Amino acid sequence: MESLADGVRRVAAEAGMDLVGIAPNDRFQSVHHRLRPQAHLPGAKATVSMAMRYPRAMYELAGRTEAESYMSLQMFDLFYMPHNLLMAAMDVARYLENRGFLSIPMQLGQYRVRPYKDIPTYWTPDFDHDVAAVAAGLGELGVHGVPITYEYGTRQKFISVVTDAPLEPSPMYDGPPLCDRCMECVKQCYTSALDGEKLEDVRVGDRTFAVARKDIWRCMWSKRFMLLARAGPDTYGLDVTVEPPEGEITEEDVQEAQARKGREGGMQTWYSYADRACERACVPPHMRNNGSADSGQGAESLE
Repeated sequence: MESLADGVRRVAAEAGMDLVGIAPNDRFQSVHHRLRPQAHLPGAKATVSMAMRYPRAMYELAGRTEAESYMSLQMFDLFYMPHNLLMAAMDVARYLENRGFLSIPMQLGQYRVRPYKDIPTYWTPDFDHDVAAVAAGLGELGVHGVPITYEYGTRQKFISVVTDAPLEPSPMYDGPPLCDRCMECVKQCYTSALDGEKLEDVRVGDRTFAVARKDIWRCMWSKRFMLLARAGPDTYGLDVTVEPPEGEITEEDVQEAQARKGREGGMQTWYSYADRACERACVPPHMRNNGSADSGQGAESLE
């Protein structure tokens, strides 16, 4: 007879998910109390974490071939994959609800831009899918703070379902180290948002990961607002670059930069994409020489 956890894995696989794991509540100790599973669902007992991988060639070669295009990566990264992840989370939540358990599929891509009540940080989602993935045994946190999996490195997106179903937890990942602090992510960051000299401990379950302190406004300067042409927008013909100011970046700085980009970039401002260089530069040690990724660190190139 199929167990409840196996049923969750089957439903997730049928929805196109490539990785599935289950995390107990006590592995979220590093997360702000308002972002924990039980903050969303009183009585929550488990979190289902799921991932969909990017096709390898699309992820690795975008912007690097004669076509000089990110358009396919943009389309699937921003539209198709989030849609499928959300639908998979809904399928799992409905599967569990049909068996008498409360379940909440968590959102993707929404933030509290400013600090909220006792949450002191900017650009804070209401749930941490990255910690959930690691807590569910799918991988490890890299220096960049993004989950790295043995199967795909950083080449996947995650989503989560919080439930009061008594699901058997997955073991924490205990395979070969997936981050050896090569610091390629720090070197490749267009805006120097990652401080490789200031590593902070993030505790997930019985594991502790060293994560670089991140200036989130500096990160969003390129990742979300696409204000650096060299980070991808120039391949669309958008040659407007607004360099981030020295020191602390404010919301007003972003507003002014956005207004300038709109004035100078015209209609092309609406059709653009920014490469996440820190993530694409990250190649786990076991992938560097087997043709699994192209990092400039000895991996076989697809080009």
